[in-house]
Amino acid sequence: MKDSWRKSEKLVQSLMNFMPGMLAYWTHERVCTFANRAYLDWLGMTLRDIKGVSMQDLLGDAFFHKEAPFAGAAWATEIQEFERTLTRPNGESGEALIHYIPHLQGDTVLGFFLLMQDITEHSRLEQALIFATEKRQQSIGHELHDNLGQQMAALAYQAKALEKKLVSSQHQDAAKLAASMALQAQTAVIHCKQIAQDALPFELEANGLVAALQAFAARISSTYDIHCHFESTNTDYLDGTNFALNLYRMAQEATHNAIRHGGAKNVVICLSLVRGELSLCIDDDGCGFSGVKSGAQEAAGRATGMGLKIMQYRARQLGASLKIMPGADKGVQVRISMRTEELKLN
Repeated sequence: MKDSWRKSEKLVQSLMNFMPGMLAYWTHERVCTFANRAYLDWLGMTLRDIKGVSMQDLLGDAFFHKEAPFAGAAWATEIQEFERTLTRPNGESGEALIHYIPHLQGDTVLGFFLLMQDITEHSRLEQALIFATEKRQQSIGHELHDNLGQQMAALAYQAKALEKKLVSSQHQDAAKLAASMALQAQTAVIHCKQIAQDALPFELEANGLVAALQAFAARISSTYDIHCHFESTNTDYLDGTNFALNLYRMAQEATHNAIRHGGAKNVVICLSLVRGELSLCIDDDGCGFSGVKSGAQEAAGRATGMGLKIMQYRARQLGASLKIMPGADKGVQVRISMRTEELKLN
């Protein structure tokens, strides 16, 4: 019986060692009893070194306290998923996707499995994609603002001048046609400006995040003939170009989703700082989307697709959590939140 058990144990350990990810097991007493080869290589340790080591001793006090909420949730039977920038003993840093998976016996948590994947290269590719997308968006904004918008404005001016000449020469039907052309060209100029302002948030660079979100809400109300309201609490001090741009883009994406896909008539954008937690919430009264259950979940229904993936990446760049939930009455709430001590402003 003992020989059979030992063979099974060795087989399991061999299988774990060939896993592409890093795996470890922590008991309820928060000590490690197993780690596979990939995890040991990451730490620069041997299995003998790590067995019986407490989580706090392994991670260090600062990192242990940062991980404590996730570990606590795992010991409360909730599977945890999050990302971290980790530094190896050799000084190299990398990005890791981490799961804490409770080990249950009935309703009792005996410990949890730590599954960690090195996603450094994946993160670099994501970053390159977002950078390229942002540059492309800015290029389109400049083209609309500096070229197409100016050309349409010139056409509107010429059509208006033509209308006046036709009126003076008693060509009323032709004058009406010229007036219609002038009006359509002026409308096109307005749309070009609105698209350019979305692509190039001038207000963000000039006056900061709060002013940019105020201007964005006003522009949404005017463009779509709905009520879009912005409010902020204790957020005047916020700064940081990358930080502000990421939050602004997420507010844009969530708001446009609410209108175009949810048919919302009322949208509230709220930026607040309360007890050390910064939150950006976008609430709408639209039709919601299929698949959303009670409680928070990150993606479902209309929220799937490239837009959500980019929002998730932006949130990770800030060290923030992104949650998409049913609204209090109807519609959807998008919530981005982070602790101020972890803000990545630049």
